[in-house]
Amino acid sequence: MNIYETERPIEGNTAPVDSVGYLRVTVAAARRALPLMGAVVSVYSDERERVQDLLAVLTTGESGLTEQITLPAPLLSNSTNPDRPNPYNVFYVRIVAADFVTRDKIPVQIFPGILSALIINLQTPVQ
Repeated sequence: MNIYETERPIEGNTAPVDSVGYLRVTVAAARRALPLMGAVVSVYSDERERVQDLLAVLTTGESGLTEQITLPAPLLSNSTNPDRPNPYNVFYVRIVAADFVTRDKIPVQIFPGILSALIINLQTPVQ
């Protein structure tokens, strides 16, 4: 699933395989013992709220997993270029689940051709 398709082209994202990476999020509680169904996972392009582009909104299933999504990544050849500081793109994740503390601005690195697995343990609020 290509989530990042927008009206404007994504700069530097022209190669079909080398310029995308993948993300799957797992949401759980109780030190990952209880998978959380129905958690809402939002993926953003930037951590600063005024410049964020919402790229995807996903919901976890019974196993606490989201579906795998495709996100833009730098060209694989950039990883060998010393002028390019990072061979990955950084996206930010927000996770909201009923009766749990919201987690926000979680950075995740997306490498070309690689599945990034983000595992988040949510906590209940202190009463």
